[in-house]
Amino acid sequence: NPRPAAIILINGGVKLAAQGAETVPSLEVLTAAGVEILVCGTCLDYYGLKESLAVGTVSNMYTITEKLLQAQRVITVP
Repeated sequence: NPRPAAIILINGGVKLAAQGAETVPSLEVLTAAGVEILVCGTCLDYYGLKESLAVGTVSNMYTITEKLLQAQRVITVP
């Protein structure tokens, strides 16, 4: 099955990677399959979740923007 090269979590989406979120096991499976999970550090700070990150790598908008610009396709989920 084709998988995305990366999943980027910004704004409230960072809650999906926090301890206790129902989505953490699925994100862990994707990570184990080689999918890069980038999580906005500023957004984690805003929601007070930086210490609760369960899966993914804390990133910044420079890296996130660079990934988006280099991607062949971008899928946005509101």
